[in-house]
Amino acid sequence: MKPSTGVPLRVGIVGAGIAGLALAGALRRRGHDVTVFEKAPRLMAVGAGISVAKNAVRALDELGLVEDVLGDAVHHEIDVTAVLLRPDGSSALRVPPRRMGVVPMTRAALHAALAGPAGEVRLGVAASVDASGAPVVTAGGQRHEFDVVVAADGVRSPSRAALGLDPGLRYAGWTTWRGVTTEPFDLRGRMSETWGGGAMVGLVPMVDGRTYWFAAQHAPPNVTVEDARADVLGRFGTWHAPIRHVIEATDPRGVIRTDAYDLAHRLPTYVRGRVALVGDAAHAMTPNLGQGANQAIVDVAALVRALDRVGDRGPGVDAALAAYDARRRRPSQRVAANSRRLGQVALAEGIAGTARERMLGAFAVITGGVRR
Repeated sequence: MKPSTGVPLRVGIVGAGIAGLALAGALRRRGHDVTVFEKAPRLMAVGAGISVAKNAVRALDELGLVEDVLGDAVHHEIDVTAVLLRPDGSSALRVPPRRMGVVPMTRAALHAALAGPAGEVRLGVAASVDASGAPVVTAGGQRHEFDVVVAADGVRSPSRAALGLDPGLRYAGWTTWRGVTTEPFDLRGRMSETWGGGAMVGLVPMVDGRTYWFAAQHAPPNVTVEDARADVLGRFGTWHAPIRHVIEATDPRGVIRTDAYDLAHRLPTYVRGRVALVGDAAHAMTPNLGQGANQAIVDVAALVRALDRVGDRGPGVDAALAAYDARRRRPSQRVAANSRRLGQVALAEGIAGTARERMLGAFAVITGGVRR
């Protein structure tokens, strides 16, 4: 797919995560000259599972990547009943069977699928952006000049800090555990979240038959454990079936334990000069809405759309980046705020937990479910 204006751009991308690879693949297919810098010695996916939501599927389709990335999975949604449960297994809310509208897969699979169209990545290279916002990347002691630089370097983005935009990170107050079963696990057509006092567990059926699960609990930050699976079993092993069985069906080496953080404050802009922030670098959020990576892909589609218009008869690069910022900053920041609020509800305890139970009736009306 060629750029609509026929004007190729030189684009430097810092970071080869989901956002960086999606951007590289889309821009290269449009004929742009792209260089991707990644400090890790090899391409590595971070995380266990992911649900590619409808907004990201539409964005991938717009980028011309949906078939490469999702393949037949995008055409084979599975029918599930979504339920909200209590730790004893009693139902708090049930949504009737319907199409999931998402494609649950492993992050490794998504990352690998994006790597193909992305092409060559310069690995093992620590790259930094220019503090002035000039489209320059310094890597390996050399300066590389571009028309545009995009920072896709994650939650703790050095680029965000270099540009003077870093508000710092805010600990959400809870720790997460995530994993994917090694073999198919039958959830009997049910996707669930279980909310307890200051803790929760989610089980999601994947298109390949395996189960992606996640858990969270109020805990102090920066705690290290030797065996993350034993840790999560000790906390949630007595909750209703099949939670314990799902966790036990996961390779201990594949269980990830991480603290939940988001940005302490909203950024005033996603653009400084000719450097743009995308994904977690722009709007790191808690995982409660499952929208972190999805919002990153939507960022990419908006940025590519803006750059497509750059040319002799269209807006310049500066105007295109301003259009990207205007289109994505406030919507993505609203999602981040809503994700944090949902986390506070899901992990409520004490008086707040009692109030949460009373709110479920309202949720039932909104979702068309039935409160038990």
